[in-house]
Amino acid sequence: MLLAMWAVAERASAQESPSSSAQASAPESATETTQASDPSLNAVVRQMRAVSERDRERLQAREAEFKARLDESKARLASAEQKLASAEAEGRRLEGVFDSNKVELNDKAELLKDKIGALKELFGVFQQNASDLIGAFNGSPTSLQYPDRDIWLEGFANRMKNASEVTSADDIKTLWYELMREISARGEIVRLDAPVFNANGDSTTRDVVRLGGFNLVTDEPDPAYLLWKAGQQRVETMPRQPAGPYAAEIANYMGEGQGLSTLSIDPTGGTLLTLLAEKPTVEERVDQGGLVGYMIIVLGAIAFLLAASKLLDIAVISLRVGMQRRRMDQPKANNALGRVLLVYRDNQHVDPETLEMRLHDRVAKETGRIQRFMVFLAIIAAVAPLMGLLGTVVGMINTFQAITLYGTGDPQTMAGGISQALITTVLGLVVAVPAVLLHAVVNARARSLVNLLTQQVAILTGDRLAQRNAATIGERPRPTSLPPAHAAPA
Repeated sequence: MLLAMWAVAERASAQESPSSSAQASAPESATETTQASDPSLNAVVRQMRAVSERDRERLQAREAEFKARLDESKARLASAEQKLASAEAEGRRLEGVFDSNKVELNDKAELLKDKIGALKELFGVFQQNASDLIGAFNGSPTSLQYPDRDIWLEGFANRMKNASEVTSADDIKTLWYELMREISARGEIVRLDAPVFNANGDSTTRDVVRLGGFNLVTDEPDPAYLLWKAGQQRVETMPRQPAGPYAAEIANYMGEGQGLSTLSIDPTGGTLLTLLAEKPTVEERVDQGGLVGYMIIVLGAIAFLLAASKLLDIAVISLRVGMQRRRMDQPKANNALGRVLLVYRDNQHVDPETLEMRLHDRVAKETGRIQRFMVFLAIIAAVAPLMGLLGTVVGMINTFQAITLYGTGDPQTMAGGISQALITTVLGLVVAVPAVLLHAVVNARARSLVNLLTQQVAILTGDRLAQRNAATIGERPRPTSLPPAHAAPA
């Protein structure tokens, strides 16, 4: 709108310019009259001139700001070029210093090599010995008394390995001193207070005795062996102590006022003690057999109880039979032989054949009583090894299942099945062999009693036949009593 008004004003001024030139001589009052007749157009012209003036000033300000920034950029560029030139000069200087240092370093290395000369092999020996001593010292219980020896040895070994400097006589003496001190310490028995860590990582200070370089023992709170852990460089308790008289030996050794006493030591530094402590007890062995193992043990217990009861029963029967043999003419019903004699006495009137049958019937009844339950002992003796074989098969099945699930990388996954297979086999044989022997002993004792009764029946039957034959040929009949002379031999 302002532009349109500006155009109208320009056209008006253009139209007025010829008339004004033509009427130049017109009086001044006429011009004032014209301006007064169009005041709005003059206001627009003045406003437009003010806007133009402000735009021109703003453009001049921006131009001045641009020139200032341009001058600042040129100054910064000049400063950067100056720094670049300075850095390039410093780089050239450092390259020269590096080259000179490299040459000097090579000269120093050659000089060190010349000074070391034939001692390089000796330094290699020192380095090897120091490296070996680090492992020996860390694994020795003497580190409990002399800690941090490995730090100096490691630094000494590194210096010998890199040959970065010529070793001194003091270093060699220190190496010799540490070696001699270790040899001396391994021959000493020392009592000292030391922190002892348990399985949970908690530590308590205890009275510890170091037995040379072999073992550590304590009697606080109970007599026990301790383990020296080389990796952690600390003393730890054993998960469990080895079974046997070892705790009593430690208690006697640690007691006050004791003279010479016996104490078992582990020359391997704890390996044998750990294996001995991990040895399963009888209860753990039996538990490895599983259900089949317990069934075999139950059968074994039944077999032993049955054998003991049968041996006791046969012993009582033998005692009573022995007492009856000393009184053959006074048969009693409280023993097997007395009951056979009573049958003979009650059947004096029958013929010898009938008497023999009745006597044998009595002996058969006594035999059944004497041999009662012996068949179960024989069955257990036969079944026990079969139960062991069953446990073996079950254990192998478990082993193959573990292999299928976990593979053969970890032998411990197969140990359970193999242990069950072996333990059940052992249990079966342990039960079967004594059961067979007990059955043989019981059977032999029972057969001796049965043979005694059979012999007595034969004697009594022979006497009756002799009496009948004597009566048939007219001889005087023998008495029908039971004289002691007819007792069966022992």
